[in-house]
Amino acid sequence: MKLLKTLFVTSLIIFLSSACYMTKKSTEYYGIETGSSNKIVYVLDISGSMEGKAEKDLQGNIVSSAAAKTGDFVGSKIGGQVGNLVKKQTNNQLTKLGKAKKELMPAIRGLSEDKWFTIIVFENRVKKWRKNLVQATTANKNLAIAYLENLHSGGGTNLSDAVEEALLLSGAGATDANADLGVETIFLLSDGSPTAGKITNKTKILEKISEWNSAGRVKIHTIGLGEDCDKDFMKKIAEENSGQFIDR
Repeated sequence: MKLLKTLFVTSLIIFLSSACYMTKKSTEYYGIETGSSNKIVYVLDISGSMEGKAEKDLQGNIVSSAAAKTGDFVGSKIGGQVGNLVKKQTNNQLTKLGKAKKELMPAIRGLSEDKWFTIIVFENRVKKWRKNLVQATTANKNLAIAYLENLHSGGGTNLSDAVEEALLLSGAGATDANADLGVETIFLLSDGSPTAGKITNKTKILEKISEWNSAGRVKIHTIGLGEDCDKDFMKKIAEENSGQFIDR
């Protein structure tokens, strides 16, 4: 009985706090300050494992199963439309993708209007929220948050193509120290190793990133989520591109 009560209270807290992170503002993304950069690209892994759909390790399967059971149980106890809403919010926010959204939404809300940004997501394919960076107006930030809220996971991990697309937005400035620089900072978040795209070999990906950012002007911060993530690989990307690595 005590366990059931704990699950109920936990799920209710998650449900009630869901609106908070959508309106909260922050000048950090996973503890990394965003204020020093004026042109930012957020690159987000939405592969299946981000919502427990393709976890290969036992621990990952246990976590995703427990999350779903918690939401299902509480939703059934409340019942009706409210119960279904609590179930959905609980299940969504206990996944790695849900947690990533809770970090990214406040970071976007906290961008001042002199900043420019966009979002790139990847699974088997790479998708851009906008083709080019947009000004961080209230309207654009609201649209970005609505886009994030409706993201769902599936597919493999096409990390190399996603980073390439982000660096292409930098224009000639990524390879020429004298050219205009279209992107100053990239935040790359992933929970796994590369499994899709033109390049999946990690050594070759590092070589390509070095080539795409040969002028060394674009800073790449990386966030590694979960035990499946190759944290040494993510750390190398950051270290070789003047960024910080965050282990989550």
